[in-house]
Order: sequence, then structure tokens, then C-alpha cells
Amino acid sequence: KIMLVLIMAFIAMTVHAQNLQSEISSKAGLDQKLNAQVPLDLAFRDESGQPVRLQKYFGAKPVILVLAYYECPNLCTLVLNALLTSVQDLKFDAGKDFEIVVVSFNPRETAPLALAKKRTYTQRYGRPQDADGWHFLTGDESSIAPLARSVGFRYVFDPITQQYAHPSAIMVLTPEGKVSRYFAGIEYPPKDLRLALITASNHRI
Repeated sequence: KIMLVLIMAFIAMTVHAQNLQSEISSKAGLDQKLNAQVPLDLAFRDESGQPVRLQKYFGAKPVILVLAYYECPNLCTLVLNALLTSVQDLKFDAGKDFEIVVVSFNPRETAPLALAKKRTYTQRYGRPQDADGWHFLTGDESSIAPLARSVGFRYVFDPITQQYAHPSAIMVLTPEGKVSRYFAGIEYPPKDLRLALITASNHRI
């Protein structure tokens, strides 16, 4: 009888865990909000740990926005690698023609993690003079949540796996911070990205 009780308890726990993960996965996703305004007054920290407002990266050039956390074991790395591959093929230069702003949606992550990511990707980008065009930010939930909400990026923490369920996407924003185009998935064709940057730089959606 004890063994039967233990088996039933194990089954119940397994079913509960599966239901919880299914519920979490259903809450994560991407709601495309073209022409939505990103709140530029939100406060974050840059790779050196200095406080910055999001507006620092806007005003003159289009911005590629990426929501990803730095210790993500799978999807976020695929997104960043795909973006790197795409911008490497562009004749446009980060920092000169557009900005790349990566924001961690894990409020527990710190500036040293952001700095390590920046070093990795700027070295692989292979254009040392353009390293300042890549920005890796961290922040508190009070800033992360409204930013994610403004672009329709839904993420949920899974307490069982200790990881986040989240979509994979990058967004191209106009110089004033409006969502001009989404690229969902983990492939961003350079020709399409180039066209998106031109469109956004002309303040078009």
C-alpha cells in the first residue's frame, strides 16, 4: 500500500509539473505592436554598471532591439548569433548607421554578465571601430516589464526549470522609438534587415 501511495503521489506531481509548464509556455509569446512607442525614459544599467536612460540610444539612427537574457541556455544565444551573422553581412555599420540594444529581461542579471556578452559579440563582429554600436543592458523589473509590454514580448519564469519561457524575435525601431518591423524566429536575412533599417531610418512602419 505504501508503494502504491508513493507511485500515485509521483504521478500526481508529474502531472502537476506538466500542467504548470504547459500553462507557463502558453503565457509566453509575441504580440506584434507595429507603430507602438517604446517608453524611452526607462532606466537601465549599461555594461559598465552606469545608469542610463533608454533614450540615450535613440534620436538619430534606427535601433535593433533584442530582449534576451545573458545566461539563457538555448534560445537567446541562437537569436544573438543569428543577428550577428546578419549584421556581419551588412555594409551598414553598427554605431554609424544603426544601434543594437540588447536588454536582459532577467532582473537578477548584472553588468559583468552584460559586459562579457558585449565583448564576445563585438569581437566576433570583427569591426573594432564599431564596438560602441552594441549595447548590452540590465535593469529592474520596473523597467524591463513596461519595455517588454510596449513591444508585445511576453516572457514567464518557470520555477521548475529555473529558466524563462519566451519568444524569439528582434525588433527594428525608428529613431524616435516606434516599432517599425518584427523579425520572429531565429533567421534574419541580411537583405530584409537592410531594408527594415532603411525603412525605420525614414520613420516609416
